[in-house]
Amino acid sequence: MHDEEIQRLIAQRLPADVRAGPAEIRRYSDELIIILPIARPLEEIPLLREQTRRDRMRIAREIERHSGVPVAWGMRAAGHEVLFTTRTVPVMTRLGRAERELLDLLVAVGIADTRSSALAYIARAFAYEHREWLAEARLAVGEMARVRARLQLTPRPGPPPVPPVAEGD
Repeated sequence: MHDEEIQRLIAQRLPADVRAGPAEIRRYSDELIIILPIARPLEEIPLLREQTRRDRMRIAREIERHSGVPVAWGMRAAGHEVLFTTRTVPVMTRLGRAERELLDLLVAVGIADTRSSALAYIARAFAYEHREWLAEARLAVGEMARVRARLQLTPRPGPPPVPPVAEGD
């Protein structure tokens, strides 16, 4: 299902007073996240989440049926984004003693309740601290993807021809 179709579903099935513009659609290999911009105070997100739950779930089921990818939702108000139940997946890492001790310290002082949540906290803190640089990096990665997509490789029945060597080379 294309983004335009998703935008159309949202426009047809969610009340207009909920949306303050087109939804942001983020595609990942294992999940699609839809962020609804709202023109209400940040404190109203929990209320809007409940009010729109049935309609959002219907939209999600239709998208999932067409794409085979789970859908998660979020809302953005006043520059703050709140994600609703998104997928969490285990990530295999090898951490040294110092990194494990740092995670354990964050658990011991109550900042996190597990090493996993401590690591997520650190990742979010880094993302917040370096948000401008990360935005620039995302643009650069997007540009590289666009450049790569222009490369058209055609299968050949053997190695490519070697250009003749000019005399004197």
